[in-house]
Amino acid sequence: MCRLFSFPVWFVLSLVWTGIVAYLGYVNVPYVPMDMSPSDPATQEALRSAMTKHTLMYGLLAAGPPAIALAFGWLLCRKS
Repeated sequence: MCRLFSFPVWFVLSLVWTGIVAYLGYVNVPYVPMDMSPSDPATQEALRSAMTKHTLMYGLLAAGPPAIALAFGWLLCRKS
């Protein structure tokens, strides 16, 4: 069973997962619409806030599941 959760398998699957999440994060990045003024301070602050939330959400989404899978695999293989 530990061969199923080996480190190289986990590493490749984590890279694939991170790549998919990075692509989705890039596609869904917040932007300023054409009908709004990009030099308005309120618009800049709203964009900065949206970018911060976007970055944190996609960063946690990219790092969380691989970390949980690594911990689960380590605990499973340690017992056997």
